[in-house]
Amino acid sequence: MAEQRTTAAINPNPDGRYTVEFYPSVNDQVYVSLRINEAVKPKASTTYAYQAFLFINAIAFPAFLLFSEYVIAAAVVFTFNVAALLIMLPRANADHFRVYYEQLFGNREKFSARVDLTPLGVNYSSDDGTSVWPWQKIRWIEETTEAIYFFIDGNGFGVQKSGFAYREDERAFFMYAQEQARRHQQRSLPK
Repeated sequence: MAEQRTTAAINPNPDGRYTVEFYPSVNDQVYVSLRINEAVKPKASTTYAYQAFLFINAIAFPAFLLFSEYVIAAAVVFTFNVAALLIMLPRANADHFRVYYEQLFGNREKFSARVDLTPLGVNYSSDDGTSVWPWQKIRWIEETTEAIYFFIDGNGFGVQKSGFAYREDERAFFMYAQEQARRHQQRSLPK
């Protein structure tokens, strides 16, 4: 039987806070890690070496087999390489991050977390600890169907949408976060 967990979303308080309580997910940290990895540009020499390896492995070697009249072997090698590039490598990356964060997270998914958006910044409370980020430190915010993600320099965290009682609360929370991040980033730019 599946465990029932309740969450709570609290509309903005009179002091301008938006608050949500939810159960954090290891998948949020995996998503954040993968997004940050996408943003990091590798050195050109590394990129060229990797592309050369892929070209040789995925195209040149199957072409050599094909010209040597090993048609079935060429088709198998080419198919395997395409499957590896499109399915296995991305999945291995995600699984690696998932195992890492499962060990790091421990049983944190069983305890609720709380995020407060205030005019001064974002407060994240979990496991009897609190982290505070002023809006100037929030680099970008994005959302998926399951969570709203806040990205800070080299890190980030997710807010599970399941924590919101109503879609309107979720939208108000997201819009407020976007507005505050945009306003404070403009203030922090040099003139």
